[in-house]
Amino acid sequence: YLYFDEQQTLLKDVILANNEVNSSIPDFSQAATTDEGMYATTDNLGTSYYFRGAIENNYVQFAGYYWRINRINGDGSIRIIYDGTSAHANGESSSDRQISASAFNSSSNASYYVGYTYQASAQRPSSQNSGTASTIKGILDNWYSTNISGKELDDKVVSTPGFCNDRNTRSGDSWVSSGTTFYYASYERVVINKTPTLQCSNNIDLYTTKEGLITADEVMFAGGTTSSNNSYYLYTGQYYWTMSPSHYNGYAGVFSVGSTGSLGGSIVNGTYGVRPVINISSEATITGSGTMFDPYVVQ
Repeated sequence: YLYFDEQQTLLKDVILANNEVNSSIPDFSQAATTDEGMYATTDNLGTSYYFRGAIENNYVQFAGYYWRINRINGDGSIRIIYDGTSAHANGESSSDRQISASAFNSSSNASYYVGYTYQASAQRPSSQNSGTASTIKGILDNWYSTNISGKELDDKVVSTPGFCNDRNTRSGDSWVSSGTTFYYASYERVVINKTPTLQCSNNIDLYTTKEGLITADEVMFAGGTTSSNNSYYLYTGQYYWTMSPSHYNGYAGVFSVGSTGSLGGSIVNGTYGVRPVINISSEATITGSGTMFDPYVVQ
């Protein structure tokens, strides 16, 4: 492996130099409990490279916090997920690996409450980034405003890749505001077919904001399944929210990662962990090797 300890180098270039990209496609029905390295797939912007399993070299220090690299986006930016005020080993259970605990939305008795933003009695708002902010979006907005916005590294965070709150329904299911049980497309991909995707098919579901949440698909790419996995890098020992709708059965459900590292649908007014996800510019430079004790440091 090549390491760039003493010089500033573009983050994407360092990651790809330090990791061989597997040419195969993982078996997503099986949890990834060892370091499986990097794989490639397609997102809305091109080829994305994602980490899978018990990764040891995807640590980032940014804006005074520790993060884990989830993937290189198709435009070359880097998606990272919050991992605490100190570095945490794979398999470590710690509430420090989230900023707080919150409901996804304070109300749950209509299906539109699965929305990162929502419009009453509508499957999704009428335009991109519009609608009433969810409870969790308010938490994330406030955290970003306090900790990153207007500070030295704010210009390293980009919004172009977006965050997908996919409100398409499962094949054969129809959206209703209330009264009938149905499932969302994320449920079909993750629970039934084991075929995650990084493509967001409806532009209104793609939030071009500076902060968001991980998707259930991204958790499955990283090595999570509907079964336990306390080895992969997204395990925290805590329940925490994704932004992928799962179902409506009288109560709106969004996927969460459970305390055993498994994916499952949770009612949106439950109180679970909040782990911000941001995208670092493809032009950002870094030092370090990405390990727990020598993380990449964004300049």
